[in-house]
Amino acid sequence: MNTLVLIIYIVVFLYSVILHEIAHGWVANHFGDDTARISGRLSLNPLVHIDPFGSIIFPALLYLSTGFAFGYARPVPVNPYRLKGGQVAYRWVTMAGVLTNFCLAIISALVLKVSIQVFGLGLDNLGVIFFQFAMLLNIVLAVFNSLPLPGFDGFNFLASFKWFASLVGKTPVANPLFMARYGLIVSLLILFIIWPFIGDIIYFFISLFSRIFGI
Repeated sequence: MNTLVLIIYIVVFLYSVILHEIAHGWVANHFGDDTARISGRLSLNPLVHIDPFGSIIFPALLYLSTGFAFGYARPVPVNPYRLKGGQVAYRWVTMAGVLTNFCLAIISALVLKVSIQVFGLGLDNLGVIFFQFAMLLNIVLAVFNSLPLPGFDGFNFLASFKWFASLVGKTPVANPLFMARYGLIVSLLILFIIWPFIGDIIYFFISLFSRIFGI
């Protein structure tokens, strides 16, 4: 049973991050940038999305040390200069993944409600476990990716506004060489420092979903 639960967790995790990335590419393609499509990144095949560190090494280390696995897929390529619609189109592209995760969380919550309250399935049912993980992981993904940290969707969204770009332009974050070398380390360090605050946000949304859907 524990092995099956772990397999369910991995499958839900992989496809939650994969659908997140596909959403970026799909919206970019909708607005005229077919970079992700011609790169084969609009596929559900996990092999084209897996990032060796973010999808395998980091989640494994996190799971072994905390019992909780979390990570990310390889970002889809997007060329903002090919988007038809300017900054508005780019903002939709940046937030497509977050909106997808929230939609998946809502769908999972609805399925859970029907499964438990209408069909009377128990919490040990594998289908119920699947959608529990789907709801929780997609809430976590949506919150994390909304953070205004370098490399996160929230940061890219804010960077499309002149006031934020001007503010960031005065920091080392605006230096591509610095970001290539230290961007991930900087983001992980900030995450570690503000983790209690992030945990509160995640708990708020989980509680909100529980109240709204009565689960």
